[in-house]
Amino acid sequence: MALEGLRLEGLRGKRVLCAVSGGADSVALLRLLIEARDRGEITLFAAHFEHGIRAGASLEDMRFVKKLCAELDVALLTGRANVPAEAKKAHEGIESCARRLRHEFLEKARVKLKCDCVALAHHRQDRAETVLMHILRGSGLKGAAAMPYQSAQLVRPLIDVSPDEIRRYLSEIGQDWREDETNGEADNPRNALRLKVFPLLKDIYPGFEAALSRFAEISGEEDRLLEALTDEYMEGALSNYAGIWVLKKGERALQRRCLKRLLPWADYAAAERALSAGKTCDIGEGFRASGDGENVYLIPPFKKRPKSVKLRLSGETVLEGVCRVTAEDCPAVPVKNNGFTQVLNKAALKDARLRLRFESRFRFEAQKSFDYICPLGMGKKRKTLGDYLTDRHFAEPLRARLPLIAAGREILWVPGVGISEKAKIRKGDEAVRLTIEIAGGKYDD
Repeated sequence: MALEGLRLEGLRGKRVLCAVSGGADSVALLRLLIEARDRGEITLFAAHFEHGIRAGASLEDMRFVKKLCAELDVALLTGRANVPAEAKKAHEGIESCARRLRHEFLEKARVKLKCDCVALAHHRQDRAETVLMHILRGSGLKGAAAMPYQSAQLVRPLIDVSPDEIRRYLSEIGQDWREDETNGEADNPRNALRLKVFPLLKDIYPGFEAALSRFAEISGEEDRLLEALTDEYMEGALSNYAGIWVLKKGERALQRRCLKRLLPWADYAAAERALSAGKTCDIGEGFRASGDGENVYLIPPFKKRPKSVKLRLSGETVLEGVCRVTAEDCPAVPVKNNGFTQVLNKAALKDARLRLRFESRFRFEAQKSFDYICPLGMGKKRKTLGDYLTDRHFAEPLRARLPLIAAGREILWVPGVGISEKAKIRKGDEAVRLTIEIAGGKYDD
């Protein structure tokens, strides 16, 4: 018997695992998929997860599903868990814990039975509830595109069917089902919407469930378009400097999506702080954000700040998580137009170290032992490293991760920026070629 709104596209010739709880929706889905099986369109299996939330009633659900599958000649795989205990152990809500464990079980069952997909019994009202819940939480298009017909290995053949149509179908074929009494208790947001809000909405907008479902479909299409545009945007707008993400200013919607990909845990408030940042601000999880009018900088915390290391004048020197420097003897011929490869005076590098810039919590200490450089072409005239970087328009947020070749507090080479007068080569000097690879670019630690 056909059911208007049932969707089976993409399932022909597939091995389908039907998730059956014993409720009306999943029992109807099973019976409809059996019809498709009997027409030779699919190979069908079933799975049931007993969550232990409703004590004896949950066990009765499992017995019902086992008996039903045996009568209908459908191979069944079952799983069990004590969700209340697991939720307490994981400090997780019972509903979210049950959902997580159920999906984990279904995926394992799908793999074990070599099925192509898992069929879930979500219907149009479920979708409307989810869309509205996401909107009320402040979701964007991704959340509004809730419960698509297909997502990864999950399919929802009943997503365009109403619960009334499902029950009418079961009555017409004489099929009973199990009722979950907790669905009649308005003790969670979903049930409260279904029991208290939806009846009011139906009086005002009789077709609101179908309208919300259409809105979800449209949102999904537009979300996919924006995701493709985000891919293009990230190609040209995103770079990484020693672990710091540098995001060029652009369309706010694309920036926000890019940031969410980089920092999936960031909520809307954190994303807004990051994208609006001028001076450095905290955005959570130890991350800081900064902006300079042209770029947004996302600065992760150091797991462990790397200590300075002696520069090897032959072979590689690594500053963990920041850069790798390769050194080799070479003729005393300067390198032009390449800030990341330099030929320097070997004698000047004798006691040099590879490190980050000096940092101090105390202003008087920084004044006594600041980093400085005698810029190339300026003789013995000194500049503080900060002033030198400002003159060279080197972004302030990147300076904490800027690798330096230094002898004491004197900076001999600022990679990508410039060298000191002391490190330059002269005729007859022994020379060393240094090539640096910054983490996040060619070098990835």
